[in-house]
Amino acid sequence: MTEQVSRIYLDEAFSHGYESADTLLLGCTHYPLLKPLLRRLAPEHVAIIDSAQSTAHAVTKVLGKVVPVDAALEERRRAPRLKFFATDSAEKFRCLGTQFLGHSIEDVVHVDLRE
Repeated sequence: MTEQVSRIYLDEAFSHGYESADTLLLGCTHYPLLKPLLRRLAPEHVAIIDSAQSTAHAVTKVLGKVVPVDAALEERRRAPRLKFFATDSAEKFRCLGTQFLGHSIEDVVHVDLRE
């Protein structure tokens, strides 16, 4: 099923005057999971750019600057403030995010993409 859907999207993306397009930008964080399949299905001349890697590196830099809760008040004031947005359950994100980041996550806002 995934291959069929991918083939439909790629056929559409590289047709109707776009046959010579040379780059496919993976613009969603879960697309890297499909990268081997997309590489196989996309035209040979097309480079595949994985935006998730760049995004992950940028986020890692910001999260590396997080200051522990028990740090001095002045140090906490200078630290970046993190606010998280989730399209799924904010509570689920809070729990999973705490496991992945190794510290508690308090500020999670649910976002409905239809708005």
